[in-house]
Amino acid sequence: SFSRMWEGVSGKEFVIFSRQLAVTVEAKVPILAALKGIIEQTENPYFAGILSSVLADVDEGKSLSDSLRRHPDVFSDIYVNMVQAGEVSGNLQSSLESLADNIEKNYILTQKIKGVLYYPAFILTAFFAVGFLMITFIIPKLTEMLKETNAALPITTRMLIWTGDFMQHYWWAVLIAIIAAVFGLIYYIRTDDGKKEFDVIKLKIPLVGKVLRYIYLARFSENLSTLVKSGIPIVSALQITGRVIGNSVFENHINEAAEKVKTGGSMSEVLSKKKDFPAIMTQMIKVGEDTGRLDSTLDTMAKFFTREADQIVTNLSSIIEPVLIVILGVGVGTLVFSIIIPIYNI
Repeated sequence: SFSRMWEGVSGKEFVIFSRQLAVTVEAKVPILAALKGIIEQTENPYFAGILSSVLADVDEGKSLSDSLRRHPDVFSDIYVNMVQAGEVSGNLQSSLESLADNIEKNYILTQKIKGVLYYPAFILTAFFAVGFLMITFIIPKLTEMLKETNAALPITTRMLIWTGDFMQHYWWAVLIAIIAAVFGLIYYIRTDDGKKEFDVIKLKIPLVGKVLRYIYLARFSENLSTLVKSGIPIVSALQITGRVIGNSVFENHINEAAEKVKTGGSMSEVLSKKKDFPAIMTQMIKVGEDTGRLDSTLDTMAKFFTREADQIVTNLSSIIEPVLIVILGVGVGTLVFSIIIPIYNI
């Protein structure tokens, strides 16, 4: 468990593994020999250990899909089911290539949103860290002279003096409270109830929520299209897609659609009533259901929403920088007004 938390398996490593396995299978290399060769080239010790366990199971006579299914923390439902579909149809190489393409697209989408959020998160964290140190250790020394003059001070200066005095004596309590709050929030988000609430909140964040919604829609279209192309029944494909989409709100919508399809209804009928699924998507799904070309229709929608997400991410990147500059400017300006102006007045 510690090794998994520390190292994990990245999307990039999954793509490389899937493509290597697809190439070796296409070259008629036996699965055992292919896995041995890939394990020797795998630099991630945790992933190499998992693949060694898979190799041992295959060597004992288990199928590749059954061997992968024993490691749900690494190999998702969609991965296992795609491999199983490839084994049953005798077209494992094609399934592995589709998996590699699918994982690569999901990985790129995830990295884009992370790339947008990492920069402001780093800047704001550094800003608050520096502000904490200044208010605790530097501001009290600067305000000593102001307190001795007994002059009338602006409200911002009085608030700064009070905050500096408080932090000078109780900074350790504030630091402990902040750390406890962060760890408490992380723990709560990892619980089932906390994850559900956080999934709802994420979709309501201005701009970011829109990007995430488009990414989930692209992921839904891409994964479902891949599964349908592999010959997996639509109900099972929907259930698998719901589990791997990464948001409980969308998972509930998709599971509801799966239940409707199970009883003879249509997926588009359920999704058209959900505000998280735009009309253009439900209309395209209906066309795909009516024409029997759901996989190609979903593939088209995946490309559309991926382009939309790309455009929003690009715009978001250009908006974030000036917003951060304004926030930092207001913070620095407040400090200057509260400290320098009273000193000049004296």
